[in-house]
Amino acid sequence: MAINLFFCVPLLVEDIDPAVRDTIHAKVTAYLDSERAKRDIEPAAEESVATSYYKPWAQVLSDADLGELERFVIATAATFLERGLRLPRRRLEIERSWINVFEPGAQEAQHSHDGSLFSCSYYVEAPKNCGCIVMPDPIGARRSYREFTKTAGNELPTRREIAVEPQPGRLVMFESWLPHYVQCNKSDRVRISIAMNLREAPARVAVADAARDQAAPPMSAPRSDAEQPGAPAAAPPGQPAGAPRAPQTAGAPRARSSDGKPFLFDELFEVRRDLKLSLEPIRNAIPTVLVDDFLQHPEDVRELVGRAPAPNWKYEKGGRNFVDYYDCRLRFPIRYPNAMISAAQQIVRKVYEVATRPLDASVDVNWFMQIREKRADFAVPHNDITEKVRRSFTCVLYLNRREECSGGTAFFRFKKSGSLVLDETYARAIQEDSRIAETGLDYWGSAGGDWWETVGTVDMAPGRLLIFPSEYFHAAWHPENSFYDFPRLTLAFWMIA
Repeated sequence: MAINLFFCVPLLVEDIDPAVRDTIHAKVTAYLDSERAKRDIEPAAEESVATSYYKPWAQVLSDADLGELERFVIATAATFLERGLRLPRRRLEIERSWINVFEPGAQEAQHSHDGSLFSCSYYVEAPKNCGCIVMPDPIGARRSYREFTKTAGNELPTRREIAVEPQPGRLVMFESWLPHYVQCNKSDRVRISIAMNLREAPARVAVADAARDQAAPPMSAPRSDAEQPGAPAAAPPGQPAGAPRAPQTAGAPRARSSDGKPFLFDELFEVRRDLKLSLEPIRNAIPTVLVDDFLQHPEDVRELVGRAPAPNWKYEKGGRNFVDYYDCRLRFPIRYPNAMISAAQQIVRKVYEVATRPLDASVDVNWFMQIREKRADFAVPHNDITEKVRRSFTCVLYLNRREECSGGTAFFRFKKSGSLVLDETYARAIQEDSRIAETGLDYWGSAGGDWWETVGTVDMAPGRLLIFPSEYFHAAWHPENSFYDFPRLTLAFWMIA
């Protein structure tokens, strides 16, 4: 008789060489005494741990010069991938690294690191009784079954959870989706760990000299006199001005003038340093935040996103997209540190007192243009709440020029219940009538006035950033037929906790 174990959850525990452990300990001790650490490590808003996690520019592996730990983690992750998961080799890299300091009595609630490949924790200081890292059985149905049938036991196949005791120099690694928590530090000493997320490294792309010679300056940089027609050509990136150019490779294709040019996202979407917040609640109930003139180069951003080809969004058979209007999206990847995300993070923390992280490793530009007259004053009202988040904040950045701006964002009350946010009445109503919710068939929806009451609006303005809690019903507001000759452009991203 064969008994097999299916749906296994891999967990790696590896202890580093004692000499390397001591080197890492000395470097971390020196780092904790530094001004950088005092600036970056702060108490978590909703946890008892002190951490550098909420400072996206902080990377403790580089800040504390922990190259030996980085090499150990990447080599261990490669083994975990190939031997533990039995998957083909991939080139891996550290995506984020941060330090956690647990004073006596500190603990950390259950969470996961969705969006990465692997996550791990390395223990620098781990006194006895400082608290284990615990992984509950991730299969909810099995947990309920164990409780109902009283079949939980101490052997691996029947445990409710797995706890790993930390020790100095120990690394615990797992797939990033796996929920886990940290027990209370019941010792009288501090517990220090370094947490890391790993991802697959992007493919290396070799750029020929000829292609580099044709590259335009970053979109955010204004033209200097040297860049005007007839002026001497600028040196390629990384090459001193006046240095001789590499000769054109024989037979190499040259970029055509109509081809798109590369740009640096952080330079194009540079954030102004003198931001001013404006708290403008809607009906004294919806806590909206406005930041005007958020971008340093709004015209350059408008030029790029307006010229970029935009693919369809929610194109359904029998729907009205590409018939009555064009509803499209542009997606830009982001990588930390990112000034735009960091600014939103700080605003949310200051105003709402919530520590957040971005929902996605990208931001979207909503690209909308009319083909026929509008059939409503607003798109389908909705909220932006996703599953498995405690809090979510919607960030909308208006990108149109001043003469192009019309309407903005409207907020709504669901008439049947009078609620401004998702409630049971709304949940039942969309089950009974799918026209109430977004389906992808029609941007304008149908009979919106029967279901929704507008409670307030925020006007579009060039470079204006709007932030609000994602649970509130809202939609694009179109008081006029304004977007026939140019698109309506809004950049959106979400900060979650």
